[in-house]
Amino acid sequence: MPSILLSFVGNQDPFSKNHTEGSIISLVRHLTAQNHPIIRAILLHTSDTASNAQETQDWLESELTLPPQAIALLPVTPEFSADPIDLLLASQEARRAIQIALTVLDATTTLELNASSGTPAMKAAWSIMQAAGYAPHGRIWQVRNPQEIRPGQDRVFANNVNILKREFDLKVIQQQVQDYNYRGALITLQQAGLITPTLEALLNYGFYRLAFDFNRAFSSLQGCQEAIDPEWQQQIAPLRQGDRRALLKEAYFKALIQLQHHQYGDFLVSLFRLHENILQFLLVEKIGLDISGRLEREQSWQVIRQVDQGRLYQHLQQYTLPRGGALRLGEGISRYVNLAIVEYYPQFAPVEVVQSLKVLNEYREQRNKSVHDLVGVSEIENQEMLMTHLNRVMRQVVGGTMENPLLRLNQYICDRL
Repeated sequence: MPSILLSFVGNQDPFSKNHTEGSIISLVRHLTAQNHPIIRAILLHTSDTASNAQETQDWLESELTLPPQAIALLPVTPEFSADPIDLLLASQEARRAIQIALTVLDATTTLELNASSGTPAMKAAWSIMQAAGYAPHGRIWQVRNPQEIRPGQDRVFANNVNILKREFDLKVIQQQVQDYNYRGALITLQQAGLITPTLEALLNYGFYRLAFDFNRAFSSLQGCQEAIDPEWQQQIAPLRQGDRRALLKEAYFKALIQLQHHQYGDFLVSLFRLHENILQFLLVEKIGLDISGRLEREQSWQVIRQVDQGRLYQHLQQYTLPRGGALRLGEGISRYVNLAIVEYYPQFAPVEVVQSLKVLNEYREQRNKSVHDLVGVSEIENQEMLMTHLNRVMRQVVGGTMENPLLRLNQYICDRL
């Protein structure tokens, strides 16, 4: 397999003063013997090693019969020439060389990174670049001083820093999962070569579940049932069946995630979607009054006029909106109408629940500006108060545990990385 050589040029290249070959020549001989011929070379040099770089090029042309255009001598920046032990500058130069090499790299070519020439900063830069993922098709090479080789040691050997890179990748992936960025975590796993069928299934499950595509979330787990806790399939079943309590909780958890990530505009949209569905839940599940969109407007009002011998309709006629004015009866069934109906049945919606629903409704103006007027939302006013009222409504209306299952999913995924 052909190779592209990348190296800083040191004072010992191509040969030391006592005529001992430098690390570049030793590495080239080793690679050639291993059937990895050098087809290109990129040599970085300071102003002090410019002549060493030229001599190294001459040797490569002579010994390997490389054409001059296959060898690039790259002078480093004046700043790095003046301070060649600066690790940051060394890393920047190494990255520049790698980026040049990547423009000609193909699937059959390997980057050979010489970590034994130049200053300590220059030597370390290649390992940093590979650990950071800039040279995924590269190998780090070390060349021992021939005078310090012990019995059983090779003069030239590869130094694998992929373990360190894996640790870096896993740290990023864990944070992506904890941030509910399931698609980003999946892409990072694929790029790092760490993906497994189980992880792919779980990440797709989380992504589709958060997107409320519960059928695809369910399908994502098919084929991995034996490797995955049945809890996740069990949780998705009521969501796929349209269970209202399960859906309300799921919407609540999604809103909390958006609030946690300061996605305030999205949070307000989710809040009012949840608010409307809680009102519908109270009307249908608690009160038994179905005036949803499945009924025509006139039919809905006919139903309302007949409830409790017309007393509900009379209540609506006398109802006063928070800012004054009356309900628009006979028109579409609005959120205010639903709220007024719920308020009529204190046995199903205690006063504190109705009060909390009214407080939540007060955020409609901020939500409307965000949606209709493209006004940004950088904070939620009285956020703690809002959450107190929202939590009260969820506990008293929906009930059950309010522990976000996606938190457990995130930990379940991280435990399998």
